[in-house]
Amino acid sequence: MSVRCIRLTSKAGAVIAISALGLILAACSGGGAARKRDADGRVIPTLAEQDPASTLYAKSVGKAARGDCDEETFDVLTCFAYRGHGYEGAQMALGQCLIASGKQDEGAEWVRRAADSGWPDAQKLMAGLYFKGEGVGTDMVEAAKWAKLYSRNPSLLSLGVQPDLSFVQDFRGVMTSEQLSVADQRAESWVPSYWTPSSGIDRGIRRACSVEGRRPAPSASDIQTIPNPY
Repeated sequence: MSVRCIRLTSKAGAVIAISALGLILAACSGGGAARKRDADGRVIPTLAEQDPASTLYAKSVGKAARGDCDEETFDVLTCFAYRGHGYEGAQMALGQCLIASGKQDEGAEWVRRAADSGWPDAQKLMAGLYFKGEGVGTDMVEAAKWAKLYSRNPSLLSLGVQPDLSFVQDFRGVMTSEQLSVADQRAESWVPSYWTPSSGIDRGIRRACSVEGRRPAPSASDIQTIPNPY
């Protein structure tokens, strides 16, 4: 798929100027002489070089959140999403990109997979999808259920993160006490489930998130030598 949904703003000129400045600074600091070195004089790899997979993952998820869903981002997110449990962030991000590209049904299904596992942001997004009827039928009870699950999400509470409840006001005055009671019952009976892919993906897409880190070259003291027996 070749979908591009890059946002442009009236400050595009300033963004371009800042980006150009960033490239210049990167070029100035990218040389080996300017790089940080360890006690043995070896160049210390950057975080992106040490863990390029995590860097690629975070970058792609961030692009999806901004609506920057080009073909490469789709491939990377699909690659990560098909790894199943542990990659719910990619599943939600892929859903966001699909929804942004007009494939709301497919996008909502990916968001649901992440929400079913207990991913907080996906649960919040599911509440919004049911409230607006995007990719799913409008269902205020289901919307309230996901909103309640998000607001009570233990992974947020265990980290001391306060859930964003700004959207709760959307439910005020539009639901009956009976509906709220049913939503509460559904939230209390909910248990997490983890999606497991039942089919493979294209080899090219599977390679999209297969990257290797850069390890520092061994110093002379790290290299073990065998005495010459002759």
